[in-house]
Amino acid sequence: MNLFVNILAIAIFGTLAVSLLYTLSVARQQKAVEGDIDTKMAKPVKENIYLRNPIFLAYIIFFALVLFIILFVAITF
Repeated sequence: MNLFVNILAIAIFGTLAVSLLYTLSVARQQKAVEGDIDTKMAKPVKENIYLRNPIFLAYIIFFALVLFIILFVAITF
């Protein structure tokens, strides 16, 4: 059980680190907005608006890990 908790903690911290790096890289790629008018969105972002959003990715990964923990506890006990 302790080994599982350690592996799960490493997976969670790894996910957090990757999410942080991905968010920082996306933020650096954005162009500065001049004035009150926003710039146009890139075509790949328009086509995959939910898949390119790091917040949605973080939520999906979080809920997948929560479901995994719930299933593990339900199977164990």
